[in-house]
Amino acid sequence: MTRSCKAFEDLLQQAQRPVLGHLIRLTGSVHAAQDVLQSANVTAMEKQNAFEEGTNFVAWLSQIAINHHRNQTRKLATSSSVMLIDERLHEIIERRHRERMEQHRRENNWQRLNHCLQQLPDHQRELVEHFYLEGKTLNDLAKTTGRKANAIGQALHRARQRLIRCVQQTGDHSKAEVLSDPPISHQTAEIQ
Repeated sequence: MTRSCKAFEDLLQQAQRPVLGHLIRLTGSVHAAQDVLQSANVTAMEKQNAFEEGTNFVAWLSQIAINHHRNQTRKLATSSSVMLIDERLHEIIERRHRERMEQHRRENNWQRLNHCLQQLPDHQRELVEHFYLEGKTLNDLAKTTGRKANAIGQALHRARQRLIRCVQQTGDHSKAEVLSDPPISHQTAEIQ
């Protein structure tokens, strides 16, 4: 086996998981995706000289796999009058999947943040709720509490830091991004 053939096989092996994942989304079936990937692997081995070194191997193999999927779908459509699902439908399915995942992530973040909000001492939680959820200003809070606006700002800063630590401890560190998004009052309007 030549060195370039071995390198090609290594690239082929490394590309299996990402291409299979794409094919599963495309076909909707693990078994169908594995069949298409196997056919694509055979074609890739036959056409390995057509691959330009230094280009994206996963994209190259994905395109071969997509072409195999299209050919198989066409054959099925003509032989058993199965409806041909076009790329737009696959794009819609993939977009909806991404949207559902993003919505789940946001809901998870909100649950985590609400849990952490309940862990704050009452005075801090009330300040956070008045400032972020009700949209009151520091001056408004200073008037109602009898404290200085700077003191309110510092208390809010400490509450924010506690929330960040709590969110990080209850989930991975990327979940703390909730607190770096626009003010909470804007986010609650989206959720309600």
